[in-house]
Amino acid sequence: MRKYAIVQSKDKVKKIMIYEADQEVYLFTYETIEDLPCCQDYWFETLVEAEDYCKEVFGEVEWIRIEDPREGDQQDLIGVIL
Repeated sequence: MRKYAIVQSKDKVKKIMIYEADQEVYLFTYETIEDLPCCQDYWFETLVEAEDYCKEVFGEVEWIRIEDPREGDQQDLIGVIL
């Protein structure tokens, strides 16, 4: 499961993405809203922990669900690299 949101942050972060894979959850932060690699990533044990962290740091956001990356694709990018 992956989802992302555009955020109104006081720092440089413009977009965030949560990616739940197997038994791990990643939070990627971006300094742009464009589909470019993340600038920082975080690891959480559960989806709830990642969502709670996002709510605490970025406030309420509107999540947009997207497909999981295909095998070999970068986890932090929405599109496919050809």
